[in-house]
Amino acid sequence: MGTVVERSKYIAIVSAAVAVIIVAVIVYLVQLSSAVAGNLMTSVDEISRHDVESIEGALDNSYARLGSVADRLEVYDVRDIHEAQEQLNLEAASSALFNAVYLMETDGTLYSSSYVRLAPDDHAYDEIMADGRDQFAMLYDDANGRLETTKESLIFGIRLPDVEIGGHTFIGLLGRSDLSAISNQLVIESFDGQGVSSVVNSRGYYIVSASPATDLAGRNNFYDMLEAGHIEDGVTIDDIRRNIAEGKSFVVNCVTNENEHLVMSFAPVAGTEWSFIMAVPTEVFSERFAPFIAMTAGMLGAMVVVITIMLAVIYRFMKQSVQARAEAAARTEFLSNMSHEIRTPLNGIIGLNHLMERHIEDTASMRDYVGKLGKAAQYLLSLVNDILDVSKLQAGKVDLLAEPFDLNALVDNVCEMQREPMAARRIRFELSRDIARPHLVGDEVRLSQVLMNILSNAVKFTPEDGAIVMAVSQVVATTGREATTTVSVADSGCGMTKEFADHIFDAFTQERNRNSDSQKGTGLGMSISHLLMEQMDGLISVESELGKGSCFTIVVTLPIDPAHWGDVPSAAAEDAGQTRTAEMLSDVVAEIEAEWAEEAEALAEAASAAAPTEILVAEDNELNADIISSILTEEGFSITVAVNGEEAVRLFRESAEGHFDAILMDAQMPVMDGYEAAREIRHLRRADAKTVRIFACTASTFTEDRNRALDAGMDDFLTKPLNVTVMLQKLEAVRKGSAS
Repeated sequence: MGTVVERSKYIAIVSAAVAVIIVAVIVYLVQLSSAVAGNLMTSVDEISRHDVESIEGALDNSYARLGSVADRLEVYDVRDIHEAQEQLNLEAASSALFNAVYLMETDGTLYSSSYVRLAPDDHAYDEIMADGRDQFAMLYDDANGRLETTKESLIFGIRLPDVEIGGHTFIGLLGRSDLSAISNQLVIESFDGQGVSSVVNSRGYYIVSASPATDLAGRNNFYDMLEAGHIEDGVTIDDIRRNIAEGKSFVVNCVTNENEHLVMSFAPVAGTEWSFIMAVPTEVFSERFAPFIAMTAGMLGAMVVVITIMLAVIYRFMKQSVQARAEAAARTEFLSNMSHEIRTPLNGIIGLNHLMERHIEDTASMRDYVGKLGKAAQYLLSLVNDILDVSKLQAGKVDLLAEPFDLNALVDNVCEMQREPMAARRIRFELSRDIARPHLVGDEVRLSQVLMNILSNAVKFTPEDGAIVMAVSQVVATTGREATTTVSVADSGCGMTKEFADHIFDAFTQERNRNSDSQKGTGLGMSISHLLMEQMDGLISVESELGKGSCFTIVVTLPIDPAHWGDVPSAAAEDAGQTRTAEMLSDVVAEIEAEWAEEAEALAEAASAAAPTEILVAEDNELNADIISSILTEEGFSITVAVNGEEAVRLFRESAEGHFDAILMDAQMPVMDGYEAAREIRHLRRADAKTVRIFACTASTFTEDRNRALDAGMDDFLTKPLNVTVMLQKLEAVRKGSAS
C-alpha cells in the first residue's frame, strides 16, 4: 500500500512538473516571439538611423561644397556679373556634385553657371530663402522655375553674407545635383532584398526610391500607394502627412493594393521636410521567427524529456540523499560528543595528576587518587572500545564465540554492575526470570555487552525515584536442543519521540532531553547492540512514549549446552537470584545514606570556619566534581557542587546576596545546560547576579562553543582537560578582588 502511495505521489509530482514546464514553454515562446519581433524592429531602427545619418551627412557635405564656391568667388575677386558666371561655370565643370550653380541677387534674380539669367518672376526659389533659413534642400520641381533640366534633381541652397559684385548684391548660392547625391548614401534594399528604403518629402514625392523616375513626368507619389491599399490600426493618411510635416518618428502597418502586408518605420531627416521610410514585409518577421520557434521547441522538448528523467533519478536518490545528510549531521554531532566525552576523563586524569603531585607522600590520598585514576582510564578505554566495536561490526570483522555459559550468572553480573548507579538515584528495580535452560552456547561477553547497554541506558534515562523492570523468559524448542531467550527492560524514564525511536539503532545517534543524562555518551551503544544482535541472528526492538518511558526487547535463539541437555529447571535458583538482587540493592542504599551523612557533617564543619572565597561548581560528572573540589579546597576555597544547571540556579538564588564569588559552569549537563543556567542567573533580580564571575568550564572547545558561552553571559572560558595552573590563577584573581 505504501509503495502505491509513493508511486502515486511521484506520478503527481512529475505530472505537475511537466505541466509547469509546458506552461513555461508557452510563455517562453510568446516572449521569444515578442523578443524576435523587437530585435527585428531594432534592426530596422538601426538601419534607419544609419541611413538618416548618411543623408544628413550628404546634405552637410553639399552645403559645405556651396560654401567653398562662395569662398573662392571672394578669393578670385570677380569684378562683374560676367566674370562671376565664368567662375560659376568653372566650378560646375570641375564639380562631381553640382551640375549647375546659381547666384541669387537681393531682388531674386538668378545668374547661372551656364550664363542664363532668370528674372524674379520666372522662379520662386527666392521665396524659400525669405523665411530666414541659412540653408535648404528640396526636390527639383519646375513649378518653382525651370533650371535648364527636366531630370529629377535636388536643389541645395545657402545664404550668403551680402556679397557685392559689379554693383550687384548677392544673398544666396544654389546648386543643382542629381538624386544620386542622396541615393548613393542609402542601403536601398535590406533583409535579403525584402526590405526597401526610401525618402519622401512632405508632399509625398520620393526624393529617393527603389525605382526612381528618370524625369519629372514619371515621378511617383508615396501617398498614392497608401491610398491604393489601406492602413491598419485606425491610422489615416492625414495622420501620416501631419507626422511627416512635424518631423516625428513613428511606425505603421499597411497593406498594398497587391495585398502585401508591410511594416513601415518613419524617421525625420534633420534640416528638411523629408522623412526616411523603411518598409519591411511582415512575413520577414515570421520567417525570422520560424527558425527560433523550431529550434526552441526542439530544445524545450528535449528539456522536458531530460527533466523528466532527472526527476526520476532525483526521486530514486532522494532517500539516499536524505539519509546521507542525516548521517553527516549525526557524524558532526558524534565528533562534538566524542570531543566532550574524551576530554571529560582526560580532565579527571589531569586533575588527579595535580593532586598526586601535591600529595605524593600521603599514601592514603595516593591510594584514593589511583583508584579514581583507574576509573577515569577505564571510562576512556570504554569510549575507544565503542568506536572500535562499531567499526569492526560494520565491516563484518567481529567473530562471535561459541562457548558454554550460564544465563542466570550473566543476568546477575549485568544487574550487579548497575546496582550502584541505581541505588544512588533511588531507582526501584524488579527482576523476573523464567529461564528453563540457563546453560547455553554462545558469546557470553557480547550478549552481556548488549544487556549492559540496554540496562545502563535505562538507568541513565530514568529519573530519581523511578522504576526499572527487567524480565527474562525462555521458550525451548521441541527438539530440546535450542532455547529462544527474550529479555525485556522497561523503565519509567523520559521516553523518546517516534521519529527518534525509528533511528535509535543508527550509529552516532542521541536525542537531547532535558530530563535525563542523555548528553553523556557517544550514542554508539544501541548501534553496537543492534549490530551484535544481527550477527547473532537475533532481534532487538524498542517501544517508547515521550514522557512515559521505554521498553527494549531482545530475542535470541542459542543452542543448549550439550552437557546439560538432561537438566531439569530449578525454581529455587530463580528465587535465590531475586533474593541476592534485593539484598544487593539494600546494601547499596545503606552505603549511599552513609556517604550523604558524611557530606552533611563536612558541610557543617565548613560553615563554622572563617568565611573563605565561595565557589559554586556546576558539574554533572561526579569524578570531575570531586577532583575540582579537592583541588580548590586545598587552595583555601569553599566549594558548593551542583549536579546540573537547574540546581546551580536554585543554589545561587537561595544563597545570601554576595555569598558566591565565582561559578565554574559546565556546558553540557542534564535538566538544564550551562548556557541556559548562566542566562537564568544573569536575569535574577539581585545585584550580584550581574557581577558574579561565571567561568565556562567545558570539554566543548570549538569556536562556536566559546562564542555561545560569552553570549550566554559567562565571563571567561576554561577548557577541559583543565589547566589547573590557569584555573587557579583566574580564581586567585577573584579571591583578591573579593578581599579588596
